[in-house]
Amino acid sequence: MAEESKIPRLDRPLRADEVVLQVLETTKDWVRVRLWPKVDAVRSILEEYDSVCSLSYAVRHYACGRALYCGVGISDNTSDELVYRDACAISTYHVTGDPAQDECDSSFLAAASLWGVALPVLRMPFMRLSAEQVHIIPDALPGSDRIKGYVMDDVLTCTELGYENGDLTLVQFTKPNGKKLLWQKS
Repeated sequence: MAEESKIPRLDRPLRADEVVLQVLETTKDWVRVRLWPKVDAVRSILEEYDSVCSLSYAVRHYACGRALYCGVGISDNTSDELVYRDACAISTYHVTGDPAQDECDSSFLAAASLWGVALPVLRMPFMRLSAEQVHIIPDALPGSDRIKGYVMDDVLTCTELGYENGDLTLVQFTKPNGKKLLWQKS
């Protein structure tokens, strides 16, 4: 059996390059955003655990009514039987631009989080960034001066995540010009 210090943790904190930012809502005064774990990062954590611990994992998707569910099954080294934890898709997850892919990915993320994978990021609330922090511009209707809404004109890259007692408490974003934005849980 592997040395305990070399066994990767299913609940290991995600790094900044393992999350993606989603803009939820934009007004002229603020933008509401949230972080999501990258699907590949979650798969990588499961694969690390699988390779070091000689434990296997499997993923299954199925429909129940109108909802898509995913089950992430993990076996222990004493039996080949997989124990599944299942979850439905997350309705607010809109990352890829493809609704069917978003539904599939978010149900996988939700099911993996039931094993502790990426749970602090999924539990984290949305963040509100003010117009003083990010550049927000009006979005006009085509061929008109009438404003239909607002969009964030900044590209934010997550460059640091901070954890305390298993919770995500700090997020640092960097703009292309190098300016840094810091969000801290209050």
